[in-house]
Amino acid sequence: MKLKKLLSHDFIKQFELLLETDFDRELFSASLRNYCSHGNPLRFHNFAFSMRELVLHIIDRKAPDSKVKTASWYEPESDKFAVTRRQKLKYCAQGFLSDGYLSKDALNDLNLSIKDYLKEFNFFNKYTHITEKHFKACPKKFYRDMKYIVERSTEVVQEIDSLKNLVLNSVPDSLQKKLFLEVINSFPGELSILATNVIIDQVYPEELVVEYLEENGISVSVSGTVYVTQEYGKGEDFTEICGRYPFSISIGMSAASPEVIKINPNEFKVDTSSWFGDDA
Repeated sequence: MKLKKLLSHDFIKQFELLLETDFDRELFSASLRNYCSHGNPLRFHNFAFSMRELVLHIIDRKAPDSKVKTASWYEPESDKFAVTRRQKLKYCAQGFLSDGYLSKDALNDLNLSIKDYLKEFNFFNKYTHITEKHFKACPKKFYRDMKYIVERSTEVVQEIDSLKNLVLNSVPDSLQKKLFLEVINSFPGELSILATNVIIDQVYPEELVVEYLEENGISVSVSGTVYVTQEYGKGEDFTEICGRYPFSISIGMSAASPEVIKINPNEFKVDTSSWFGDDA
């Protein structure tokens, strides 16, 4: 099969969509050229080896050693490699965030997913090793195996994003209690002007969005409703009124520790316009 025809196949196009750099695309094209080198009995093995190296290159680009080693969770775990493949995958998923951002269950799930990923990655070995049995496979089998490698490589690259989603989806649950204690203690002056004394009764989150900022940690945007008791007067003149107001806040958190929380007062808004009426 000629390269031009091979490039028109949907499974080839699907993998190409995952490639982000010129080198990625050039290496993929060169790998396919290996496969199309008819007459060379090693054409399939050369293709499989090149595809394996392409996937490893993608992992290395997403998790360079220099960055992995600066993550707060990093500790040397091999005498042979400064950074292991397991640690690279952990970085792809978790980045610089400390393990403290994950619940015990989430951390166990991540470790299990990485273990499964590494086990599945070994499928490449079956095709890169040259044996007499597979030295002269029929063209139809070469095509089936080539298609499987490309499709499996697509899944392997996509699974890296799945690992990252596993981490980001678990962060809100692990931080929720801590964040809302901070929110309760940091409400701005919009509430204090409503009454002599304002007591915060409940804070109900309606949306919590986590944005990962790499070395700078994470930014958490919270919006919801605060329920308060507004107290007026003293003695016989004392009265209290219950109120509720929407709020939004942006919270910065250190990558090294979820204990380091920074609230920007300028990004903490409480909408009290309902108290003042339409003319406020």
